[in-house]
Amino acid sequence: MNIKKFEKDMAVFSFKQHQDVLTYIRHLKAMGWILEDAKEWVEGEKKRLASNSEGTHYPTFNCPTCSKPMQLLPVNVSDGTKTSDDSKSVWLCTNKDCMHTIYSKESINEILRNITNGK
Repeated sequence: MNIKKFEKDMAVFSFKQHQDVLTYIRHLKAMGWILEDAKEWVEGEKKRLASNSEGTHYPTFNCPTCSKPMQLLPVNVSDGTKTSDDSKSVWLCTNKDCMHTIYSKESINEILRNITNGK
């Protein structure tokens, strides 16, 4: 194995991410599942989440850094969305090369209420 080439090609991933992938694959195998099962589940979840959010239209505004649309998302609602503060939502730039973020202590519902009330 060419370690230097591997490290260069996979540099986008942290050591922890490499460990998590190996743990996931081991657990998948131990439970009798294969990687294709995981891919199928992920695709199904993406479709389910997309259909659940079709009627949900959050306000958007353009990123102050790159002018692309920003998306409003909840934070600190699950392990995957934890921040190091008490933020309740985040505006995230949809441009993957920018990814500018603006955290807020207001929940999405509070932001929507303020927008609706003209604040």
